[in-house]
Amino acid sequence: MLAILNNLNDDNNAESKSFNPISEFENLYQLSESNALIIVDATCRIIYSNSSFRKAFKYYHYQKFFDLSSEPDLRNTIQLLANSNYNNMQFDLYYSPEHNLDNNDFNVQAERIIINEVEYIVLVFKSFNEKTKLEAKINDLHNALEYGRVPIIITNDSGIITYSTTSFEKILNKAIEVIYNQSVVDVLSFYLTNEEKKNIELSISRVEVWTKIISSMDESGNTLYEELKLNPVYLEGNENLNFILTANDITNYILKNLFIKKSERRLKSIINNISDLLFIFKRKEDQLLFENANENFCNIFSINKINSFKKSLHSVLDKNLYSQIFTAISKIEVSHDPNVSFNFINSNKRQYSVKISFIYDEIEKESIFIVAMQDITDQMLYEEQLKKAYETEISLNKMKTAFLENMSHEIRTPFNAIVGYSEIIDEYIQSKEYNSLIDLIGSFKDVLTRVLNLFNNIVEVSQIYSGEIEFDLVTLNCNQVIQSIFNNKLSEAQKKNLDLILNLGLEDLNIKIDWIKFEKILESLVDNAIKYTDQGTISISTEEKGNEVQIIISDTGRGIEEQDLKKLIQPFVQAEDAYIRNYEGAGLGLTIAYQLTKLMQGEFFIESKKDNGTKVILSFPKISKIS
Repeated sequence: MLAILNNLNDDNNAESKSFNPISEFENLYQLSESNALIIVDATCRIIYSNSSFRKAFKYYHYQKFFDLSSEPDLRNTIQLLANSNYNNMQFDLYYSPEHNLDNNDFNVQAERIIINEVEYIVLVFKSFNEKTKLEAKINDLHNALEYGRVPIIITNDSGIITYSTTSFEKILNKAIEVIYNQSVVDVLSFYLTNEEKKNIELSISRVEVWTKIISSMDESGNTLYEELKLNPVYLEGNENLNFILTANDITNYILKNLFIKKSERRLKSIINNISDLLFIFKRKEDQLLFENANENFCNIFSINKINSFKKSLHSVLDKNLYSQIFTAISKIEVSHDPNVSFNFINSNKRQYSVKISFIYDEIEKESIFIVAMQDITDQMLYEEQLKKAYETEISLNKMKTAFLENMSHEIRTPFNAIVGYSEIIDEYIQSKEYNSLIDLIGSFKDVLTRVLNLFNNIVEVSQIYSGEIEFDLVTLNCNQVIQSIFNNKLSEAQKKNLDLILNLGLEDLNIKIDWIKFEKILESLVDNAIKYTDQGTISISTEEKGNEVQIIISDTGRGIEEQDLKKLIQPFVQAEDAYIRNYEGAGLGLTIAYQLTKLMQGEFFIESKKDNGTKVILSFPKISKIS
């Protein structure tokens, strides 16, 4: 029966269909919901009726059926078709309510057929009520799609659009009249590249799913994102093929992802711009795995972040750093303290303050460790400098105290002597003891010379520390200068019964120095040796050692404690306290000698032991030839 219905068409001039035999209709299985159907001959005699017809028209079947009054008259209409050249026709049929039928209104389809070479007419009665129900279902579906704002386009098997919801029309900004019966590829061409057009055409030909994300603007000018998806759909046992194109609003999803990515980029930018070194690792079961790091950390430790991802932390980090981190997290896991810190020094001698924070991911069941490393090298150097400055300040305060103590002694003593000598001179003049006066004046001069030397030394130390001292450098043979110093100091040593020995090296030991200041250095060192040696020997010698010229001044004097050697080159400091010292002097000689030697690019070494004498070594670069 379905075969007959499927062959009904609007081709009125087509040839009549042929069936054989008529008895086959009686054996067909009839669906309860099928339309009422009869087969009649040209005289409107019913030769077959299905159960749906008999149920619909009750006792009016067979000839009584054509006696029912209807509009138009059914008998006349059938006879007109039988006598015409038309193959089929369709018309609406209305029965009078007095017939007491369940349905009074029908749509009738009539078609001529041939059975056993005899022409008959098939009549199919479709109730308007059923048609209304079907239309209602279609309308309900359509309204559901429209009110639900579901964007849907339906195409045939070639991708030609046969249906579209208003929502999709708004997305495309095209009315149904424009897109109806058009290729879906052409309708979407605004959103597709040439390659994507080929892909959707290929998907239609292969009956495959096709997807694409597009963007559009709403009435307020906001960007919307839609995921287009073309799905093939088979109806009635895979015989009829259609495609359904849906548009899924993924704006919130896209915007959320964009926000997350933006946040990730912002966070990444913040982390990478932090001057501290940051990296993250995880403990998963018994393994420590590298997770992430900022650029500063990767640059300092030469780590490729991508290649190191999920690798063993031991294979990624510096061995010393890994060892300290492993020890630190062991403490964390034992003490359950979420934070631990330690200091680390890398191979470049940079010092870092390392802080490790710990959190536990309940979902992934893994421990996450965040390591922050702050470069504190400059801070430590600054603190060290502050410490040294503090120590220097303390030392300067001590020097000031020593200066006041020394000056009070060194100035008061000679000036007391001057006052005393002045009174004695006055008495000698009054008593006319001129011979005694001459001897006294010599002592008076010595005191004045001592005071003058003191003030000269104070001025020179001031110039050295203020950077105002100037040098007139010349190249000379140091042996000549040392010979002159030896000659001048020989008598002074002999007065103390000391042996002053001179042992010069090569004849020409040339160095570049300020002649006057070099003499002052030597005189100061020899004076000290004579002053602090009560018996024994004082030796002055020179020698060539590599590219250096060394001048050695040694004595067998009382010496000093090794821990006091550094004090000797500080101004106003003597080996003994000012109140108990046995020798005069402001303690400036060694300071000046040391500073002048260093300023003339020389080296100053001093060796001494208590009661075992002192040795001072001056070293200057050797000049091969006097220019």
